[in-house]
Amino acid sequence: MDQSMKNLFAPAGSAALITGGTSGLGHAIAEAFLQNGVDVAVCSRHPDSAPELAALAEREGRRYLAVFCDVTKEDSVAAMLDEVEAAFGPVLLVVNSAGRNILKPAEDYDAASFAAVMDLNMMGTHLVSKGAAKRWMIPAGKGRIVNLSSAKAFLCADRNYAAYCASKGAVAMYTQQLGCEWARFGITVNAIAPTFVRTPINAKQLDDPAYYRKVVGHIPMGRLGEGRDIAAAALFLCSEGAGFITGTTLKVDGGCTGLQ
Repeated sequence: MDQSMKNLFAPAGSAALITGGTSGLGHAIAEAFLQNGVDVAVCSRHPDSAPELAALAEREGRRYLAVFCDVTKEDSVAAMLDEVEAAFGPVLLVVNSAGRNILKPAEDYDAASFAAVMDLNMMGTHLVSKGAAKRWMIPAGKGRIVNLSSAKAFLCADRNYAAYCASKGAVAMYTQQLGCEWARFGITVNAIAPTFVRTPINAKQLDDPAYYRKVVGHIPMGRLGEGRDIAAAALFLCSEGAGFITGTTLKVDGGCTGLQ
């Protein structure tokens, strides 16, 4: 009997670092990891904003750490990695979930706003990925990195998404490059491309009934995504069974990108 199939989807590491883990999709992913036997460190500009994660970790018998970090600043990322390593040792599971959008028509998109979106969504992903890989994963000869892209990497909007679409398209291509470049180190790098999930980034838009109907009308499964949908994908891509998947962007979108 082939015992290699046993515990096929167990996490491929005992601890995870999740950026943007105190809110939105990062929060849901942190919950899922804690409930599936993984110690969790979250970094955020507001690390004390999710005490419920600490309470969940205590109930689950897991370790939890919340650390301040501005992922767009290399020195801040280095300090955060120091703090995480001091608490957990090397961390072999990383989820880059920190992100933002600024809604402006393309013709009015100023340089500062565009740069702010690109810096957090793309540069933050790079700085954390390369920091964790160089410090922990390359020496260990293994690791899992999961980036948050978006269905907007593949679908256009009628307005307001120039910087966001560009940044999430960049994340998808960056993921593909790292998947190829770091495969020789035993590191897998993949991305998740969700459709709309209600988060602090888009809650105001989705509170508009007309906009909500429009969004759901473009999703064949007839509903918004949920945090658990994205968390499940992150758990899978960080599992032992996903060890031969790298450089891919997994669309968790209820079929909406198939309508183009």
